[in-house]
Amino acid sequence: TKDLQTSGGSLALKGSIPLDDAYQVKKLRAAGAIVIAKSNMAEWAFNPYLTVSSIAGITRNPYDLERVPAGSSGGTAAAVAANFGAIGLGTDTGNSIRGPSSHNSLVGIRPTMGLASRDGIIPLYLRNDVGGPIARTVEDAARLLGVIAGYDPADPITKMSAGKVPQSYTQFLDRNGLKGARIGVVRRYVE
Repeated sequence: TKDLQTSGGSLALKGSIPLDDAYQVKKLRAAGAIVIAKSNMAEWAFNPYLTVSSIAGITRNPYDLERVPAGSSGGTAAAVAANFGAIGLGTDTGNSIRGPSSHNSLVGIRPTMGLASRDGIIPLYLRNDVGGPIARTVEDAARLLGVIAGYDPADPITKMSAGKVPQSYTQFLDRNGLKGARIGVVRRYVE
């Protein structure tokens, strides 16, 4: 973000403010979103279990302060779960949107590579890094995905999405989509 510190959770980048917004942030602002804050993150997004950084310490799960919000984008998930904001953006290299979303009873979408621009994301492993929505509802996550998806010349891999992004992802939502489905629950994971 051009107006807030972007540190990757590390003291090494304390006080660093980019000259411009990341592509996804530009798209959100253009759609009318107001960026109110940035949250903690696992330092360099490099911890799948904890959200702890040398900038802001440890982030707790807002539903149980003895638990963690998962790692990497856990600060965003904890902030959305605690109602600090309506939606958030996370980055995902291996499980960093999906894990924090599930730990905090949220919806997270890891976009297909090339669907959403990586411009402005501090890379962990560029071949796998991608940013995406964290929200309280499937509809909010689908709406957010629709805003951030699309071609960005600053990230050539997004050329693959040209002409393939639907007008709205909400058109695919079906309230009865799981009607009649059977869901298995593992009661005993380890013998």
